[in-house]
Amino acid sequence: MLEITVRTEDDASHPRVSAEALAELVRRIGERKDRFLVVERMPDEPDVYVQVWHEEGGEYTLEHRDGGPDKHFQALLDGPEPVITAMTAWARREPGWGEGLEWEALELG
Repeated sequence: MLEITVRTEDDASHPRVSAEALAELVRRIGERKDRFLVVERMPDEPDVYVQVWHEEGGEYTLEHRDGGPDKHFQALLDGPEPVITAMTAWARREPGWGEGLEWEALELG
């Protein structure tokens, strides 16, 4: 089990999911009212999370935040598999979990 909580667009909460369950949640998003997941570590660390947004037929927008608004980044991905790989590595606190992705700073206005 991963020491994370996954929240879905319908405000359901999935604590301590397995890597396989996280992958299933990522693969299912895209439909109306089921387009994003927010993943937070346990115990919760303020302003530290990874999340994904996807509408069927479009790209996956993967975001991560590691503190203040100047540490909020996004990457666009073509499919669920690289999202699953990155989110699982993030949840496991693997060093270099986001390497190889094209991160851009996210301006929140």
